[in-house]
Amino acid sequence: MKYKGFFVKITPDTNLLREDKNGEIVVCEGFTIEVFSDESEKIAIDIFSAAVDFELLKNSLEEVEQFAKDYIDSEEKEYCRMLDEYGSI
Repeated sequence: MKYKGFFVKITPDTNLLREDKNGEIVVCEGFTIEVFSDESEKIAIDIFSAAVDFELLKNSLEEVEQFAKDYIDSEEKEYCRMLDEYGSI
């Protein structure tokens, strides 16, 4: 997926660890999200994850794509600063 000039790779993941409301570590399904500066996907600018029942309400591509867009929106200035500082990576 391309969003705001960044290339985003979304991969299903079945081994995401989260802390539940009781303080217990639980294994969750969800997605790993990688943000790249270009379509070659050689160097990731950011890697993060989204787990069902934590960051996501349901296990769907539409929901994780929206989560990734929202996350990129919140980090866009930092991503651009990194690209300016280190070149086009």
